[in-house]
Amino acid sequence: MAFGFFKKAQTADIIFQNGHIYTHDPDFPWADAVACQDGLITAVGDFDAMEEITGKDTRVVDLNGKYMFPGFIDVHRSPVRNVFAGRFLDLSDCRDADEICGKVCNWADSHDEEVIFGYGYREDMEPSKEDLDECCAERPVLLLCTGGLGCAVNSAAETIITETAEEECVEIVTVGYVLNLLVPFDFEEIEEAVAQEIEELCDKGVTTVLNQQTPDYFEGLYQDSMIGLYNEGKLKQRFFGSLFMHRPLNPRGLLHTLIRRKTNCNEMGDMIQARTLNLYLDQANSPMEFSQDALDQIMLEVCDKGYDLFIEAIDQADLQKAYLSLEVIRSKGYKNVITIASDCTLPEETKQTLQHCDEVLTTWGTCLDASHPTAGSVHSVEEAIEELTLQAAAIIGMEDKLGMIEKGRIADFTVFEENPLNKDLRTFAKMHADMTVLSGEIVYDVEAEQVEEMYDLMTSMLL
Repeated sequence: MAFGFFKKAQTADIIFQNGHIYTHDPDFPWADAVACQDGLITAVGDFDAMEEITGKDTRVVDLNGKYMFPGFIDVHRSPVRNVFAGRFLDLSDCRDADEICGKVCNWADSHDEEVIFGYGYREDMEPSKEDLDECCAERPVLLLCTGGLGCAVNSAAETIITETAEEECVEIVTVGYVLNLLVPFDFEEIEEAVAQEIEELCDKGVTTVLNQQTPDYFEGLYQDSMIGLYNEGKLKQRFFGSLFMHRPLNPRGLLHTLIRRKTNCNEMGDMIQARTLNLYLDQANSPMEFSQDALDQIMLEVCDKGYDLFIEAIDQADLQKAYLSLEVIRSKGYKNVITIASDCTLPEETKQTLQHCDEVLTTWGTCLDASHPTAGSVHSVEEAIEELTLQAAAIIGMEDKLGMIEKGRIADFTVFEENPLNKDLRTFAKMHADMTVLSGEIVYDVEAEQVEEMYDLMTSMLL
């Protein structure tokens, strides 16, 4: 006896329907419905055509005519900076060691923290231990330089570090050891601030961020909070970290740090990653000369180990240096994702001498303090959305998984009440998302939050 076996279509976990769904597919730019299963998009089209994959457990979400886009990806700012802003003595505008000491004195007089912590001074302006003792002798003083590679301490801090290192038989005292020992931050406060930062980014429709220009220590604390949320099943955003480097380093030590960072989040899949080196080229203000040979060697070593590069070039000379190193990388056959961000442009005659000029992603210079990720050189909302989706997905090495609403891609979406494409750029920058979806799960819903807030208000009034 022969039996015929017919494969039944797998039903969707969730279907969003009755909306205007902007796919980014030139052959099928708008759809009415999208189905998701196990975090991936399984179908895009009309709701009537999805009857076969609609089961008794399928959740159907009525978009009520709202506008859905691929999840926005922010690659130009730093959520980590936002979380730590105001939590330390900012030394970034100091012009010399005397000015640093003056700020430390004022901070010590007006703050009662157990550890006086400052960040952002240039390494070539580092104050001495004796200078810091004059500012504050009773409490530990710990200052971290811009790149996070060096620190300055007073005698009180040095005593704690020395005695503890001896007790623990630590032979080499690193900056990381010092920071983890003196602990200048309250971890619970940081965790709460990270959760709040994620909520605010969700409100802008941001489902993924590439963090820029923050020391490894700050980003590590932020990432730890993200991992905690991930383990609790409460993560509402993808986080792509980048190792900030603003002066030449020994490639061996650099690779060790990159490997450690990547290993820490290996089990997080596409949710939390650390596979990018953020090179910051600003020769005019660098604490150490960044030669062309040094840049070439660092980029070769990093690409050889499979890491991506995001290069910030401040002026035209820095930009040219980045492109010359790109020539070396591409001529060796490396296909790693390389992005060059700059507000400068190469002269046309220089471009003509470069064979691999077009083999790089380009974007505007990073603006960490911008209120919206589209603060760069875009001229229309359509162009801005393309930068926040297709272009940004390519920059983080996810161009085959994010950036479009297409079968097989990750189901990350941003939903607005009104069509952003009908707005001007200024209005678009002020728009709030109605809903954000991460891997097919609604992680932010304005209507649900309003109901919850009303319930909390009514409950408090009854009490």
